[in-house]
Amino acid sequence: MAPQIRHRTAATTKHGSTLAPNVSRPNSRSGINRSLIQRQHTKLHTDVWARIIGIVSLFTIFVLFISRIGKSSNDIFTNNEVVGSGSIRAGGLTKNDGGSNSLFVTVVMPSVVKPDARPRRLANIAKTWGPSSRAIYVVHSTDEYPEGSEIDEEGSTSGSSKSYPRNLLVPEHITVEQGVERLEHVIRTVHKDVNPDFAFFVNDHTFVLPNHLCQFLKEHDSAKDMYVGHALKGQGEGAFNSGAAGYVLSRSTIEKLIKEWNDPKSKCSAANASKWHQGNPGILTAYCFTQVLNIPVVDTRDESEDLSHRFHAYGIIRTVTGKVDVWYMKKHETLDDIFGVDTKYHHRPQHGSKCCSTNTISFHYVEAGESLAFWG
Repeated sequence: MAPQIRHRTAATTKHGSTLAPNVSRPNSRSGINRSLIQRQHTKLHTDVWARIIGIVSLFTIFVLFISRIGKSSNDIFTNNEVVGSGSIRAGGLTKNDGGSNSLFVTVVMPSVVKPDARPRRLANIAKTWGPSSRAIYVVHSTDEYPEGSEIDEEGSTSGSSKSYPRNLLVPEHITVEQGVERLEHVIRTVHKDVNPDFAFFVNDHTFVLPNHLCQFLKEHDSAKDMYVGHALKGQGEGAFNSGAAGYVLSRSTIEKLIKEWNDPKSKCSAANASKWHQGNPGILTAYCFTQVLNIPVVDTRDESEDLSHRFHAYGIIRTVTGKVDVWYMKKHETLDDIFGVDTKYHHRPQHGSKCCSTNTISFHYVEAGESLAFWG
């Protein structure tokens, strides 16, 4: 009889249950890991695409906004050439009543952010808005901008922008830490050597649209007091204009300030400055204007229905998207007390197309490369 061949297809336990044949089965743990990795990859791809879409959206907003401002600019002038001392690009402006040309300069103070990159920022300002704004660079060393001539050299009081930017060299006895003394020296020197109708004070992270600044100043008289910019006021503190967005002083205001400084007992004196004021000299100056000289801050938003701001303390992307710091927004909440109640916005900056006036004058936190892109 032929031998019996047994096919073992399964094994039986003592409880009668059947075990599967001894074949390879997938590991449940490795299956879970593969599923987790797949979900992570999916999430990563989704995040990447969301970021790409976000960047494209912001770029689109940027292009539309720049086009909006550019259209306004083209309504004011048609080319970038200097066509005379009264032209916008020359830093001069013809008054609406047909009177003589006024003169403004833009004083560029040192930014405390990334000071090592300042020479590059100054070089790019010189390639962009610097000449048209008749920029005066406040420097502690001529190495910061070697190409600049001194402020007191010939041509500083002319209407032409061809001789700008210029350097205002701070004396060695005034250190970087002595912000109040430095600002006093700068204002006195600008008044003595240039004596402009208006001086716009910014720092080297500010981007200026000189034609819009010019048009804004045409509506003002330098013989009258003027301290204007982007007003802020915290709870329990005096109102001031943002140094980042920049502020304008008229000749009358500068002369009154210098006269007040000449009084050694004045509350505006650098001798009364705290260490905090040394790092924030504009706050002490604002106190002097509003509390001593009775020169108030003013609402500089445009007159349109949107009440959009002209001076901006942040860069264009954060300004358009509204992603600014909480403390900054809070310093608008008390402006109703000094400007009157704004039932629509309470003086707060808006985002999107309402963020910025078509006559915008300045943005802040603009690095060297960005200034070239904006200007181009």
